[in-house]
Amino acid sequence: MTPKRKEYLYQLSDISDLSHTAKCISSIIEKVIIDIGANQISAVVSDNASNVRKAQEIIQNKFPNIENVRCIAHCINLIACDIVKDNFGDRLLR
Repeated sequence: MTPKRKEYLYQLSDISDLSHTAKCISSIIEKVIIDIGANQISAVVSDNASNVRKAQEIIQNKFPNIENVRCIAHCINLIACDIVKDNFGDRLLR
């Protein structure tokens, strides 16, 4: 998102055939950062999976000015899924 609140999607890729290791994920993120310019990016938003957390750590070490932000929508989705799996969630919704 730009300072004028314009949103941009730079790249959308199917990486299902690639290894989802921290090293692989961080190299993909790093390529985008370099293509755009590290001074143009203030944060990278991601989920909280262990491999992604490690990838973000690698990125943070290379680009300390870029913040690592956890996706709140993903966290809320995980919580909601846990609630509806439990009988409590079923009773609550009724």
